[in-house]
Amino acid sequence: MIIILGLLILCVQGLNEVKVSFNEIESPVSNIYWCGSSVVFTKDDETIEQTHQESRKVLFILTDKGKIWRSADYGSTWLDETKSWEKMEPENKQLQFESIHISPADSRVIFFFGSNGISYKSKNCGRTYTRFTHSEDLYDFKLNKMDPQWIMAFKDKPCGKNDINCKDFYKKSIYVTEDGGETWKSALNYVRDAAWDKLLQYQLIPDQRIIVCHMKEGKSVISYSDDYFTTIQTMQENALGFFQTSHYIFVLTTGEDGETGYELLIAPAYLDKFQPQPVQLPIPLNQHTFTILDTSEGQIFLSVSHKEENQRLTNVYVSDFRGFKFTLSLLHNVRSLDTGNCDFERILGMEGVYVANVFDHQEVEKSKSRSSITPATLELYKKTFISYDRGGQWHPLKAPEIDSKGQEILCSGDCSLHLKGRTEANQNPLYSSQNAPGISIGVGNTGLYLTQKDHEVNTYLTRDGGHEWFEIRKGSHMYEIGDRGGLIVMGQDDKPINQIIYSWDQGFSWEEVKIGDKEFEIQNIVTEPSNMEQKFIIYGQSRSKENSLKGYVIALNFQTLHQRVCSGAWDPTMPESDYEFWIPKNFESGKCLFGRKIKYIRRKREAQCFNQEEIDKKFFIETCPCIEDDWECDFGFYRKIEGGPCVPIADKFEEDDTPDLLKPPVNCQKTYMKTQGYRKVSGDYCQGGIDLSPVETPCPDLVTNNTSQNNTQIPINDQQQPTINKPQIKNTAVSSIKPSKPNSYLWYVVAFLGVIVIILLFKEKIINLFKSKPPQKSSSYMYKGNYEQLKLFSGNDDDDEAGN
Repeated sequence: MIIILGLLILCVQGLNEVKVSFNEIESPVSNIYWCGSSVVFTKDDETIEQTHQESRKVLFILTDKGKIWRSADYGSTWLDETKSWEKMEPENKQLQFESIHISPADSRVIFFFGSNGISYKSKNCGRTYTRFTHSEDLYDFKLNKMDPQWIMAFKDKPCGKNDINCKDFYKKSIYVTEDGGETWKSALNYVRDAAWDKLLQYQLIPDQRIIVCHMKEGKSVISYSDDYFTTIQTMQENALGFFQTSHYIFVLTTGEDGETGYELLIAPAYLDKFQPQPVQLPIPLNQHTFTILDTSEGQIFLSVSHKEENQRLTNVYVSDFRGFKFTLSLLHNVRSLDTGNCDFERILGMEGVYVANVFDHQEVEKSKSRSSITPATLELYKKTFISYDRGGQWHPLKAPEIDSKGQEILCSGDCSLHLKGRTEANQNPLYSSQNAPGISIGVGNTGLYLTQKDHEVNTYLTRDGGHEWFEIRKGSHMYEIGDRGGLIVMGQDDKPINQIIYSWDQGFSWEEVKIGDKEFEIQNIVTEPSNMEQKFIIYGQSRSKENSLKGYVIALNFQTLHQRVCSGAWDPTMPESDYEFWIPKNFESGKCLFGRKIKYIRRKREAQCFNQEEIDKKFFIETCPCIEDDWECDFGFYRKIEGGPCVPIADKFEEDDTPDLLKPPVNCQKTYMKTQGYRKVSGDYCQGGIDLSPVETPCPDLVTNNTSQNNTQIPINDQQQPTINKPQIKNTAVSSIKPSKPNSYLWYVVAFLGVIVIILLFKEKIINLFKSKPPQKSSSYMYKGNYEQLKLFSGNDDDDEAGN
């Protein structure tokens, strides 16, 4: 009896501990892949998500030495697949792999491409494999999203003499296969870059469509083909490259002489109707680099490096709803010269919230006028700002008042919170999850600027979308969010460790877990991409006695900690519910964002339970009247980072060719729409309230030539008191030809008598007209128009998001 009781106690204790599985591999992890969490594309249907229960926990690792490891139990144990394959090779030939690719057409299909022309593939996440060979020269494999057997790759080819098409950057050839790599055929030479069309899932797009930048008759062009270049359709000449998203295609062009600067063109992503328009920027300067920051919310955020001596300085522009006209959103955004990445992050799980780092404007101006301030010196003057209205206005991050140990943080005046961005943080820039709305984690410091000293940074968390931040731990950490925001796992990344910490209450309290006897440098913490699991993978590295790098992979299973499942999601207002309603706010703490009140259902911070509810967590409440936050600066206007009204951009950039957008058009007739310096934020649903839209204004010649027009009043919008929008009838055209006052009474009498005569002559017809019912508008037509407009300019481009 005592023995049985003792075993029972051990079992209970075991169930209340985090399960840790420690594994050592031959070299550090290069990347990790989940096999079987599927996304399947079908023609004319929405994307179908299929989860294959028998394979969703299969993981693959590619190491720095090109070896393949497989785990069928979510990382608890690992099998060296490369060693197994080498045993079947003649004379035990050594194998080395360069890349792993999971098919976007079927995530159970996975390819392992070798550097020596020997590759493997599996159609069931590694339960069985097929060996195949190909040319050793093939590289950069790209899989088709409609058929898992279709692959495109590249091969470099030498140039012939006097070949006008064989130029630098155009020495690649496209090869394609339709049998999963068994046989390959050459498709096109003189290629710079190519990609499968991202709209292949639509019925009108052939499954084989490829977009390519290549040389044609000595000129660089953008083309596409639906039959592996048996026929080819040229889209744009003098083009240097392209980038396609689910909504747009961007094309970079240059002058015919190749020396007249660059121009960025944009068009809808549907290539059959390719009619590109030049991106309209308010600053007519020579552009050097373009970076597409985000297109996921119907607008385009574009980073442009102008003729700045310091190429780390860029300006961020945001488009209108059509994607053509861009207005200045942010000056002096931080950009990496090595990768081209910018410190610009979208907060996932929330609408229209962005965080960015900029160089202090005053210090930038000093650097332009004083040679003593070098580009390296500017690194000392980086600040972090947040926007709640898609880049319309930017605000400093509020610094926390106490630190993670309960001590007061001395931070006053211009002091605020600053966070590392992707230009300097390897694996731990600002991080958020689509399935954990409101929660973000970052590494940084409080003060006037972002510190350059690693020992001065700490780790911070917000759970309300960036309004209030908490210091949750001293020092720099790697982090991951799981269980839909209910579980956070962190490990210190500025020194070797053998333990990690975790929190069930979003950083309010922490527990420690020993993950091994050896200390190692942590590289990353990951969980399944859905962020819904209670299982995590940690991988890192350390040097052996032979001075070689060893890799470590640790699996953590938290499912044994809490057997109770969260309850009460159907009514978060109940006191016993583990859930709560949360309403996002704008910077002024108003509960309206983009003209709507939205509420989320999420787990309470203090509820320690398994958050397995798969429910729609976002609900619409009501539409709001327009406020100033619903308006952003119009084309040709900008707002200072410190705030204030939108002012003409010509006041900032004293360029001779900067247009004055307050002037009337050249061929002004009667009236024109004069901007007030604002336009409504794209996708904003507000109604009534403050109206900052353009005002109908009489043309200057009419004001000058007609004295009566001088008394015409232009409506003035009172921003202090919201008003209901009503159509306003202007008297500009009529008043300009108004007869003199003595004759006006005679005209009124004649007009009145004319109306009486018409009524008497057509009395019966007028009576019948009012008895009949007016024709009704087609409700289906009106709905269709609204639906298409929303469909075209809204949605989510998962493939365009900046990863964390």
